Amino acid sequence: MKIIYSWLKEFIGTGLSAAQAQDALTMAGVEVSSCRFLGEGMEDVVVAKILAQGRHPNADKLSLCRVTDGSAEYGIVCGAKNMKPGDVVALARTGAKLPNGVEIRKAKIRGEVSEGMLCSEMELGLSEESAGILILPAETPLGKPLADAIGLSDWLLEVEITPNRGDCLSVLGVAREIAAITGEKIRLPAISLRESGPTIASLATVTVTDWGLCPRYSARAITGVKIAPSPDWMQRRLSLCGIRPINNIVDITNYLLLEVGQPMHAFDLDRLAGRSIDVRRSGVPRKFVTLDGAERDILPEMLLIWDGEGPVAVAGVMGGQNTEVLPDTGRVLFESAHFSPASIRWTSRRLGLSSESSYRFERGVNPGMTMYAADRAVSLLSRFASFETARGTIDVGGERDFSRTVGFRPARAGRIIGRDCTETECKAVFSRLDFPVEGDGPGRLSVTVPPHRFDIEREIDLVEEVARLTGYDKIPVTYPESGAPEFSPDDRFAKVLEDASEFLRGQGFTQAINFAFVSEKEWERHKALLGFDASDAIRLSNPISDDTTMMRPSLLMGMLHNVASNVRRFIEDVRLFEVGKAFGKSLADGHYEEPRLAFVLYGNRLPGDWGGGQAAVDFYDAKGVAESLHGFLGAIPVHFVPASSRPYLESGKSADILKDGQTIGWVGAVRRELVSALDIPGAVFYGEIRIGAAAAVTPPPAQYRPVPKFPPVSRDVACILPAHVPVGDVLAMVSELSPEIESASVFDIYMGEKIGEGNKSVAFRVKIQPSDRTLTDAEVHSIHTKIVKLLENRFGGKIRTS
Repeated sequence: MKIIYSWLKEFIGTGLSAAQAQDALTMAGVEVSSCRFLGEGMEDVVVAKILAQGRHPNADKLSLCRVTDGSAEYGIVCGAKNMKPGDVVALARTGAKLPNGVEIRKAKIRGEVSEGMLCSEMELGLSEESAGILILPAETPLGKPLADAIGLSDWLLEVEITPNRGDCLSVLGVAREIAAITGEKIRLPAISLRESGPTIASLATVTVTDWGLCPRYSARAITGVKIAPSPDWMQRRLSLCGIRPINNIVDITNYLLLEVGQPMHAFDLDRLAGRSIDVRRSGVPRKFVTLDGAERDILPEMLLIWDGEGPVAVAGVMGGQNTEVLPDTGRVLFESAHFSPASIRWTSRRLGLSSESSYRFERGVNPGMTMYAADRAVSLLSRFASFETARGTIDVGGERDFSRTVGFRPARAGRIIGRDCTETECKAVFSRLDFPVEGDGPGRLSVTVPPHRFDIEREIDLVEEVARLTGYDKIPVTYPESGAPEFSPDDRFAKVLEDASEFLRGQGFTQAINFAFVSEKEWERHKALLGFDASDAIRLSNPISDDTTMMRPSLLMGMLHNVASNVRRFIEDVRLFEVGKAFGKSLADGHYEEPRLAFVLYGNRLPGDWGGGQAAVDFYDAKGVAESLHGFLGAIPVHFVPASSRPYLESGKSADILKDGQTIGWVGAVRRELVSALDIPGAVFYGEIRIGAAAAVTPPPAQYRPVPKFPPVSRDVACILPAHVPVGDVLAMVSELSPEIESASVFDIYMGEKIGEGNKSVAFRVKIQPSDRTLTDAEVHSIHTKIVKLLENRFGGKIRTS
């Protein structure tokens, strides 16, 4: 929100400078992010008059101007075409440095000397575009600094408004804050109206059918008005605050929006069918064209403004093309209403349409200000436009009192803030806020909250007002007391997540963070590959966009999009992981949200080097990551079995991870069809671990193992096994055959005609490492015999001798 400081001072005669106001507001919780002097860069720009104008002898598109600032004359070469002799203009003399950084120097342009520059509004930083140089009113004194002449010896404050402080989205709202800080009084501009036209009842009628969504609707009417540009001062204020001037009628509504925070709308009375207004929901789906020319899909629950034939505006969001003010408009109805913030927020989100009006209505607009805003608009308009004001007003709901009463205990405020808060001190704060206070028994106050403070609903809100307006710096520093146990299961789980993340970072992975909201359309599109069951989906009732309509059933798609994004940016090797939750429904609780850890591998196994010959990552790399992570967490042993219910993973290149018979994860190559759908050119390997299940295992305490004193013995065994036998099961059982067996690993696998179809030859290496003696040949042979018998009897193997 941009606030012009001189405009602010029309509401409060504060003695604070702009910089002091910035500090005071920020310390009171209303952040002012910048305070800029508007006349910066205009110190050497003065008011001048064109005495003569002629063609440039060497350039058809340039002209030669003779100008004076009242004390000297200057020759200027100019490329603009919108001026003539006698016009009063802005002259940047030699040595001036403009707001856009251009430094003016005496120069020859196509053979003619130019002793300065005639400036446009864009060059002066007054607007984003301009059709020619700035033409000033004829009566502007020559030689006067431009900033003084056009009211730019002023300051512009940029105020950052939090969503709960919609009352500060206006000049009046910020003035109220300064009054609350300094104790100075607010003064509203006086209203001066002369009602000389027909009665408003003869011009228009207003009905509010859905009064729950529109508790107040005020209106004023004028006749005989001529549509014309607004005065320069008003256009300049609007432009500086980021609103494009249009005409006197539209500008006056935007001016009141900025000044008092009341969104208004102007209807062309002669285009209102039946001269009637009704405020009610759409009732059925329909199409409606708004002022921006876009056709909107209106839903039945959306609140509309109707005339006698159909909708004329989307209430609180944007008016319709069918009743907009046109150049030939002569009679105008000014709408000044209050609409339900929840209704406007929902409508704005559903339509994907945000406006200055909806932005304010969503955060809360003062329902007690509607009639004043309508009167102020007509009063202010009468200063520079000729028209007749209709007799009387329309004010549906004007009899209601929108203020509310909140109980307050100074002693409780003191306990919360951490220092004594006397009743007198608290009453003084509420007085500065213009909150009437009455006694409500010993130690209790009854505080009346005016309707512009939507954020104050409970006692704690009043405590916050006392804290911020007496000064956050006065709150003593204390250390919080906690009776919480030193360590809890939640603490252990958090540490597991932190340790797992740190482990993967050490393995060269980078952490990704994705939204838990995903697009149901995308999951539906790939449901066969993803194994997506729509009945298991948890949908959002009020999604922020069409791409965030459902809670993610898995972390898979987010990780694949991360890979695709990296590939598009020419990242050839990708290693990412994410810690997050997956969501779905269950018969027991109606839904679940389970913590998961997912990782993804893409590209080469090792970074490229001059030797070349790089190998791509494969299933065993992904399996190794999962094994290493479980080992690091102490969740071992785990077993890998072929995955049978993961349609998004390649059959034969994927596995479920089991711990004590329970599936705690899965890993494998992502299906080629799914990878191709995201334009990823290579193979992607993905793993997802139910980290909660893995973390549930308490790792055994670390034990010291001395360096072996005795030599190990290795034995190699080659065995022909049926192809369906999982090698992992074989290794697990071999490792458990004898306490002297330290490890068992595979060093070769062969499948081919020589060993018969449906078989595979697996070569094992077993390391036998006693801790207390050197093994004899007989002991080694005994262990070797046990291994051979296990392979033959348990797995149907046949030992190869050659």
